Amino acid sequence: MLQMVAAGRGVAALPRWLVAEYAGMMAIFPVRLGPHGIAKQIFLGVHDSDQGVDYLSAFVELARTITPGPA
Repeated sequence: MLQMVAAGRGVAALPRWLVAEYAGMMAIFPVRLGPHGIAKQIFLGVHDSDQGVDYLSAFVELARTITPGPA
């Protein structure tokens, strides 16, 4: 998808952090949609049987601690 945008063949609505990560490698740049951007939320859930799985627990903890950067 990012390659299509960089080639001028489309647009994409993506998180700013993702665009920033690839902006140095591709001819892409972030553009805010509307004056305040788009509000969004992500909800995570884990089955009871998976609560002891280390990589899932680490992912959920990482998601809890990351705060978004400036818009």
